[in-house]
Parts: sequence; structure tokens; C-alpha cells
Amino acid sequence: MKRVPMLAIAGIVAATSPALGNEVMRCATHVIDQGTPREEVARHCGQPIVRNGDDRYWYYPGGGSMTVTRVFFVDDRVEFIDEVSKDEL
Repeated sequence: MKRVPMLAIAGIVAATSPALGNEVMRCATHVIDQGTPREEVARHCGQPIVRNGDDRYWYYPGGGSMTVTRVFFVDDRVEFIDEVSKDEL
């Protein structure tokens, strides 16, 4: 039986795994994910609890008491969504 080097396996897993920080967010019955327009996020999720100065990051209450959901926009569309510590606010 041939042995596959562990580094080769790690590369295959990394190449086929979704990008880190590319979660989805649910707002009621709506799914927000990469590519969702900013207007749709506001319509379904309401206004964020915090926006950064250049309005690229919107923060919504997270799943845990110490986290918030960060939504990052590029060209008025969701680029990525992730959970971050409330300390980032």
C-alpha cells in the first residue's frame, strides 16, 4: 500500500475547504451570505449595532455573549461574515 505524504493531504483539504471567515448569517427566515447586497442585509437584519467609520464593517449581535457577527462589505455586497470578540468593537 502506498503512503501519501501528510503535507499532500493537508494541501488537498485546504484547497477543498471553504475559506475561513465565510460563514452565513440568518435573520429570521433569511440567509445572508457572500454576495448579498447591503440593502438586503439592512432590510432583513435591521440596522447593525455598530458600523465602523468607513461603513465597510457592520456588527450584529452574535451567537454567544462574548461575540458579535461581523459583516464585511466590498462594493456594497457581503464579502465575508465571521464571529469576532466584542472587544473588537
